[in-house]
Amino acid sequence: MITNIGRHFDLRMWVCVSEDFNANRLFGLMLESLKGPMPKVEGREVWVKRLKELLDGRKYLLVLDDVWETGLEQWNDFLESLNGISQAMGSWILVTTRSLEVAFIMGISSRPWFLKRLSDDQCWLILKENAFGTGEVPNGLRHVGYKIAQSCRGLPLVANILGGRLRNKGADEWRILKSELQSLGGGEYIEVVEILKLSFDRLLYPSLKKCLAYCSIFPKDFQMERNQLIQLWAAEGFLHSIPRDRMQMEEIGNKYFTILLDSNLFQDGEKDDYGNVLNCRMNGLVYDMVQFISKSKTRSLKNSTEADFLDQTFRYLAVERSGGEAIQFPLNESFRYITTLFLLENKSINIDGWISSLTSLRVLNLASSDVEELPESINKLSHLRYLDSSDTPIKTLPVSLCQLINLQTLRVRDCKSLTNFPNNFMNLVNLRHFDFFSRDKSSDIMPLEIGQLYALQTLPFFNIGEDAGRQIGQLRSLDNLSGSFEIRNLELVRSKKEAKSANLIEKSNINELKLLWNELDNLRENDSEYNQVLEGLHPHQNLKGLIIERFFGDQLSTWIGELKKLVKFELRNCRNCKELPTVGHMPFLKYLHLEGLDNITTIGPSFYGESIMHSRSKLFPALEHLILENMLNLREWGKALDHDGAVEVFPVLNTMRIKKCPQIATFHKSFSMSRELAH
Repeated sequence: MITNIGRHFDLRMWVCVSEDFNANRLFGLMLESLKGPMPKVEGREVWVKRLKELLDGRKYLLVLDDVWETGLEQWNDFLESLNGISQAMGSWILVTTRSLEVAFIMGISSRPWFLKRLSDDQCWLILKENAFGTGEVPNGLRHVGYKIAQSCRGLPLVANILGGRLRNKGADEWRILKSELQSLGGGEYIEVVEILKLSFDRLLYPSLKKCLAYCSIFPKDFQMERNQLIQLWAAEGFLHSIPRDRMQMEEIGNKYFTILLDSNLFQDGEKDDYGNVLNCRMNGLVYDMVQFISKSKTRSLKNSTEADFLDQTFRYLAVERSGGEAIQFPLNESFRYITTLFLLENKSINIDGWISSLTSLRVLNLASSDVEELPESINKLSHLRYLDSSDTPIKTLPVSLCQLINLQTLRVRDCKSLTNFPNNFMNLVNLRHFDFFSRDKSSDIMPLEIGQLYALQTLPFFNIGEDAGRQIGQLRSLDNLSGSFEIRNLELVRSKKEAKSANLIEKSNINELKLLWNELDNLRENDSEYNQVLEGLHPHQNLKGLIIERFFGDQLSTWIGELKKLVKFELRNCRNCKELPTVGHMPFLKYLHLEGLDNITTIGPSFYGESIMHSRSKLFPALEHLILENMLNLREWGKALDHDGAVEVFPVLNTMRIKKCPQIATFHKSFSMSRELAH
């Protein structure tokens, strides 16, 4: 069925509509679904024009999922703008809804199709797979499990969640769940929500329940970023360290996130190249359950008139996007206890004069709002642990910000107008996550003396500078750095000793390392100086991704071949390198990208690593994706030595692209069938 749909439609888009049927929003989500570049200017006219460029002349399938809007005016407004986007005949719009009224209103071209519930047998298969994977079901649990499957009411979501809850649980847990399900009563919808709440009630830790309930602060179907979510949980004090286990807050947060994902309370986890889950969503019914649980603590605000009616105490406040005049907070008693305030994408709000009155605030999220500056009085928020002003027109941070000694997370991503950081930035001694990544890699702003922030775990990049306080030695003491880390301006490093001062070899939590040099008008005469710098940048053996760009030396370091856990290796525009590193023996290498290596004329035995092979071994045993690009002088791709057929090369390769390699004439025997396969 899926294959037939793929053949019929050139493009497919899936948009979760939920309760916000706003045409402007839907067109933006359609562009996101196509994963094309978003226009810099927002607005319906710009978005519709971009969609026309992508869709014109092509048949498309648009799925509008979970629609609740019953107003014909909004529906017609959307269709009117959609008409004419593509002249091709045969495009379809598929609407899913839980509302019978919506089904009949939107059933313009065809009658509604009512999905049937799954059978008990099908629910049992889903539950069993979530609980045991491909393993066998113990005989004593098969009958109990089928009884639980009968309580799923034919809903795959419930079967998924109950199966996740029972994973790695003993027979007693299975019998307890069966009894709890049999004791439920009430209407059909209430019963489903109550079944979901059973999974909430049975979560192992009280703090884990708080973490899940906190997710009610997000809009429905919001894509939650894993790291951000864990940082928010930590800011609210949900992730207490466990001394006996020596677990840090982030480790506990990752453990909790994994439990919720494995339990299917979180879903649609998107992974990076290393298998790490980046983000997730909550199913609509799970979200409704979380909203119900958190209704006494969480409030959502759409306009200023609503603010006047918030007369009960609460903890978490989300101010939704408003297009009218600025929302004025009454600052009555109900606001005194707010610990989390979200002003996401709010275009008409002024925080001066009242923000410092929220003295219990632990989380302040201003991302994508039009806030231009933070008030000097922000230092009064002594409990603040999380501050996000990403994607705002903010130009500078107040000096008083650096008095927030409890601040754990500071996010200023994509703040294009930001010109500098306060000179006393190093006073933020408890800062653990500093995320100020910019797509503009020429940006040279960098806080002074960042090496004094010993607790730092998140630092997306470091711009080396010549001034004191910005040299590579600042990285020496930052041994807790984790995730992806990028070092820029390496042309300013002049010796192996200076490079070693970064102490990369002790940074065991860095997942991916990018080493970047800038193009120079006048290269140094001695290539060995560049080679020695790279030698001094020796990373920890735990590294899974290595990207090297514009390295000026002629010889790559031998430590590259010693990174046994590498999953991804990219070598770009290193034009003086005379020989490729030995990577054929790496057991986990899946992605290999070689580009702009002007001095490479031959790919030979040293690349495969045959001198360290064992008999009857495999070369590149895990490599799935191979790219060779702009290798202008590459003439020969030699084969691996035969060894009487005992060696298998590229056994799992499924994608190879060779581009702008005009002189290559000899291919490895595995690719001699057709150069067209390498596209």
